[in-house]
Amino acid sequence: MSDIKIRLIKNKKELNLLLKIREIVFIKGQNVPVKRERDNLEGSAKHVIVLLKNKPIGCARVRFIDGKAKLERIALLPKYQRKGFGKKLMAYLINYSKKHKVKGIYLHGQCRIQKFYEDVGFKTRGKVFMDGGMRHYEFYMEPEYS
Repeated sequence: MSDIKIRLIKNKKELNLLLKIREIVFIKGQNVPVKRERDNLEGSAKHVIVLLKNKPIGCARVRFIDGKAKLERIALLPKYQRKGFGKKLMAYLINYSKKHKVKGIYLHGQCRIQKFYEDVGFKTRGKVFMDGGMRHYEFYMEPEYS
């Protein structure tokens, strides 16, 4: 796992690489409508890329809203899922959010991967809702600061 790098993107070219990953995972892989996956919030988000041997394999974005961090568009290419990369990405996103001294971190995650989000420290909040044609929960965490 020493060949993995997770960091903020550096340029528009890297943003386009992330959009391609999201297209593969969400639009083609999960039939999320293009109008739902692509929105007008890209410019206000901080984008994160996951590189394995300098090859992009995953991504996420973070938006800061009312003193909280909202994690969005968390994706790994299918062949890299369930191999520990997701937990590393989540640890990066949580630490990145904590650096901004947020009072909470939340995301809207698919119910089918509830255990994954719980394993990295999130709890469900509220009722199941539909998003992009799939069942979701809001997952929430209050970060601890030392």
